[in-house]
Amino acid sequence: MPENKKDDAIQEMWINLRNQFPLRRDRIYLNTSTIGITPVPVLDSIHSHMKHCEEIGDIGHSNELWQSVKSGISLLLNCDIREIALTRNTTEGTNIVCNGLTFNAKDEIITSTHEHVGNTLPWLVRAKMAGLKIQTFEPSQNDDETLNRIINLISPRTRVISLPHVSCASGQILPVESVGCLARDHDIFYYVDGAQAVGNIPVDVKSIGCHSYSASGHKWLCGPNGTGFLYVQEDMLDTVQAHHVGAYSNTGDFNLNNGTMSLSETAQRYEYGTINTSLIYGLKTAIDFWSKINHKKIWKQNSTLTRFLRQGLLDIDAEILTPPESGSIITFRFPNIDYQHIQQRLWKTYRIRLRGIYEGDLNALRASIHIYNSYDEMKEVITALQNTLAED
Repeated sequence: MPENKKDDAIQEMWINLRNQFPLRRDRIYLNTSTIGITPVPVLDSIHSHMKHCEEIGDIGHSNELWQSVKSGISLLLNCDIREIALTRNTTEGTNIVCNGLTFNAKDEIITSTHEHVGNTLPWLVRAKMAGLKIQTFEPSQNDDETLNRIINLISPRTRVISLPHVSCASGQILPVESVGCLARDHDIFYYVDGAQAVGNIPVDVKSIGCHSYSASGHKWLCGPNGTGFLYVQEDMLDTVQAHHVGAYSNTGDFNLNNGTMSLSETAQRYEYGTINTSLIYGLKTAIDFWSKINHKKIWKQNSTLTRFLRQGLLDIDAEILTPPESGSIITFRFPNIDYQHIQQRLWKTYRIRLRGIYEGDLNALRASIHIYNSYDEMKEVITALQNTLAED
C-alpha cells in the first residue's frame, strides 16, 4: 500500500476508535492517569449484564466469568491465573499486602517521595500501629543513582520495598527490574504499585521479580470504576495473610463448632463477599477491547503523541520533569508560576483537563495522553498554554 494511503488508513482507524468513546468533543481530556474514559462497548456490556442479572434474580457471580477475566489479566502481567485476586482498585491491593505482612516493632519500609496517597496512607497507618519506621528517597532521573539511594537506605531491619512502577507524580518509569534483583539479594519483600503502568507500558511481573503487584482497571485499561487486581507470587500467598475474608475466600467446608476451615489455595483467598459482578464483566470486556486493537499499536500511537506534546512544551520553555522514555505521561512546570493558576485557567477558558501535581512538592502539571487524544488536541494545548502565559 502506498505510504500516503497507508497513513490515511491508519488515521481513519484512530478516528473510528475515538468514536467509540463517549467523551464530549468540547473538552480536551489529559487525565487518564486519574480516570480513563470507558468506551461505549464496555459501558453497554455492563448495562446488559446488570439488566440480565436483575431479570433473572441472580448476582451473576460465576467461576466461568472469574476465570475468564483473570486469564486476561494474567496475560497482561505474565503470571499464573492462580496468582490473581480481583480487587476494587490499586489501593485495596496495597492494603491487602500492607496489612497481610507480619512485622516486628522497628522494622523498616523503604518507599519513594513520589507515591500516590493510596500507596502512602496504608503504610503510614501500619507503621503507626506496629511501630515501624518508613525510609524515603527521592527518585533520580538516573536509574543508577536511584538504585544507590535505595541501597543506602537498606539496613538489617528492612522488610519491605514499596515502589510505583511508573511515578504518578513525574511519570518516570522506575528501574523496577533492578530493584527486584536488589530485593532478592537482601531477602526483602518487594511490592510494586502498577496503577500507572498496566495499559500504559508493557508489564512483566516475572521479569520485575516483585512478590506482589497491584493495578486498577479504571485508568489506562479504560475499564469501569471500582475494578482492580492484585498479583501475589504463589509461594508468597501464606506470607501475605488474608485478613478480610468471607464468601469466596474459602475452599471446602468450615465449621464454627470445631474451628475447621481452609482458605483458597490461590489468590482468590483475598476476595470476599458480594460485589457488583457487572463491573467485573465490564473489566473483561475492556481487556478484550484492548486485545483486539493490539497493545503495541496503542503504545506506539500514544508514544508518538507524547513526543509531539513534549517538543511543543520545550518550545515554550516548559521545564519537563519526566524523562524522555516514560510511557504516555508528561509532568511539567513553569518557574515561579503556581500550578493551580495554570490548571484553573486552562479548564475555565479552554476546557483542557490536566492534573495538578503536589506530590513531592513538585508544583507541576501532568498530562496523560491516551488513545482518544489527537495531534490537533496537542496543538491546542500548546496554544492555550502560550496564551495563558502571555496573559500573566
